[in-house]
Amino acid sequence: MDQGELIAELERAGRDKELTARAVRRLAEPGAAAAPGLVAALGTVSRQAMWGLRDSLRLIGPAAFDAAVAARARAEKVPDWWELGHVLRGFDERCFPQYVAALSHPMKEIRRQALWGLQNLGDSATAAVVDVIPFLDDADRYTRYQAEKTIRAIGRQSGPVLRGIRREGPAYLRRHALSALSLIGGEAEIDERDRRALERLVRIKVAEDIPESLPEHRWLAVPGATYEGLFAAVGLHDRRPCTVSMGQAAMEDDVALVAGPDGVERAVYRVFVTPELDGWRLVYADTPLGEMHWDVDDLLRRISAACGQAQYFFQDDHSDSMVWALAVDGEVRRSYWRYGEPEWRGEPLDWEQPLGADPDFDPDDDHEPNATQASSVDSAARELSLDPTGVGEQTPMRGHGWLAVTEEGVGHGPFTGALRI
Repeated sequence: MDQGELIAELERAGRDKELTARAVRRLAEPGAAAAPGLVAALGTVSRQAMWGLRDSLRLIGPAAFDAAVAARARAEKVPDWWELGHVLRGFDERCFPQYVAALSHPMKEIRRQALWGLQNLGDSATAAVVDVIPFLDDADRYTRYQAEKTIRAIGRQSGPVLRGIRREGPAYLRRHALSALSLIGGEAEIDERDRRALERLVRIKVAEDIPESLPEHRWLAVPGATYEGLFAAVGLHDRRPCTVSMGQAAMEDDVALVAGPDGVERAVYRVFVTPELDGWRLVYADTPLGEMHWDVDDLLRRISAACGQAQYFFQDDHSDSMVWALAVDGEVRRSYWRYGEPEWRGEPLDWEQPLGADPDFDPDDDHEPNATQASSVDSAARELSLDPTGVGEQTPMRGHGWLAVTEEGVGHGPFTGALRI
């Protein structure tokens, strides 16, 4: 039976696992000779059959990897790349040399898929760590992100190699090795000399820091003049200076599990407080706020009692949920929560526009008496403090950012993640 007939048999197999497995094996039996035809068929079959072709190519191994790379170099349509991407990152340890070689490929997409493939190999890819770490500083942020995931997957067994680079070089890899060590184990993987070097570098960088656009999914805002009170109000400890980039990177790994005196693990969180930006400090605590480990109303009351005012903003692009809230002197003064019961609390603020001013306003609709047009998180943030996405080089900035943790005596050691300085 020729290859075309076998591919048709694979299509007919549908979700029958036994028939699919038989077709996959038969398609792979010719070895390298079958690879170009299987790669060419990827975009012509159903999604179910495509996974079968991928498995056949995986069985073939290195020759199939080379065929997929060659096909990507010729591909012009995005769909072609989608299927090829799934194939390229799905090979096993036999293709380790091919993955390492592909890290030097002129096409960005192939380099990224090679990183992903090495991630899938996990600790079997330890020997590639020296080739991977330069991508931690790649110009493309998606490639940087994939490199970080790959380093994490390789894990702590790469520690001796990375520490050797820190001590012996080569010099151009030392900074990348330090970032990788912080990724795989945080401060626990970094020796005292490197910790001192990192602290010196942070002190230099915070003096040169410039404002940059910040995330808009969830944040708190407090007045810059009185922000010091939030540390005690929230229960934040061991604060350390940080740059804006470093703080944002820390939010990618903002939770650590530590063992208590009774041996039971508990979660500790890392919080990023920005420099003063146009008179305001923004506070990012992604996991405790996002997973509702903290009660927002209680948090706003405590912070505003200490700082005079506190604001909370949240918007979910998936559910279209939006929340903004203002607390003053220990009391929640005004809030809006789409899908909340009720949606509106408190009396309208001076800047809010009444519903009747909207040309689409229908007086017969069921409106809460204190409802206004101020349902946009972006506009509320601009009126109350500042929109984080509008932060840039033109934004007045004072001081530096802080990283702090939510439990005394834990420190920053348990947290992993490359702190991009």
